[in-house]
Amino acid sequence: MKRLKKLGIMLVIILILTGVSIIISMSKFNTPNFIKSGMGIAKIMLTDAEIVQIQQYPQVYLAKPDNAQQTLINFMEQRGYKYLEDERMASILVFGNETSKNYIEFSVNGYYSKWVFRE
Repeated sequence: MKRLKKLGIMLVIILILTGVSIIISMSKFNTPNFIKSGMGIAKIMLTDAEIVQIQQYPQVYLAKPDNAQQTLINFMEQRGYKYLEDERMASILVFGNETSKNYIEFSVNGYYSKWVFRE
């Protein structure tokens, strides 16, 4: 009986930690997958990785904070898009090519830069 009680307490603790992790991941990284976002932030902070994709749809990327806006511009130019500076709306950067436009919510802090692709 004592063993079953300990197991129940451990299960509740794990569920609470998982729930808190999902809430933090949703609010900070726009993805419910806290494992993927945790691995992404670790890669950015602890390795030489410049850019890490943490979600497929909508696309969410993390990047190193140093010169992050220019890194995003270079990233999009490699994909065939041009930065449309005159269409920028506060923290949303706009990139376009002949057929489409991409609206990217851009934010940066001391640890990482986050890019969220909007439609």
